[in-house]
Amino acid sequence: MQHWVIVEDEVMVAKRLMRFIQQITADAPTKLHHFHSIDDARDHMANHAVDLLFLDLNLGGLDGFELLKDQLAQSFHTIVVSANTDRAIEAFELGILDFVAKPFTLERVATAISRAELKSAQQGCRFLTYRRHGVIELLPIEDIAYIKAAGHYSEIITHDDRTLLHDKNIEKLNQLLAKDFFRVHRSYLVPLQNCEKISTDVGSKYWLWLKNGEQLPVGRTRVKALKAELI
Repeated sequence: MQHWVIVEDEVMVAKRLMRFIQQITADAPTKLHHFHSIDDARDHMANHAVDLLFLDLNLGGLDGFELLKDQLAQSFHTIVVSANTDRAIEAFELGILDFVAKPFTLERVATAISRAELKSAQQGCRFLTYRRHGVIELLPIEDIAYIKAAGHYSEIITHDDRTLLHDKNIEKLNQLLAKDFFRVHRSYLVPLQNCEKISTDVGSKYWLWLKNGEQLPVGRTRVKALKAELI
């Protein structure tokens, strides 16, 4: 069953949106949760996998984009539902799926949901978020050279030789980035587009050469699958 979340502080708007969603998904029951505040939604999303988020931008004077930036490293899609149409470009730059302007109709909500259903849940994300000096920063996925395990955390190495500490471990990042990344070793996760070739060393040790000239170890049990991806 799909798990959808609505974050909207106007009670009547939320009820209207929930009613429309229930009509549209009558043949495909969906678990639907509604939250009035960013904090309540954030707490829920920290402990539950979400497939689709309907997000207002003005939540009791707070910016809904703060929740979206918090959650960019998740695989769900986001539909913004807002009267602030002047922020549509900013929303699409953050990778939202659709922008539904208020007041909305049943047909417009149905169109947005149809777009979400056409997207694969494994599409992946455009950004990873990380904290720097207490501030959430956005890192475009294409800036990542590779990811290295660091205990309960991960080190993200960028193409310009920065090392960024991420608070998710490599296993969780692998789940988020599985479509375009490959776990070449228990300690390394690499974008497939950065892979150049595989070489063998003495003692049946395997190495992956990146396009920037770096070498990373390849686990023996992962060589065959990696070769298939590079063909």
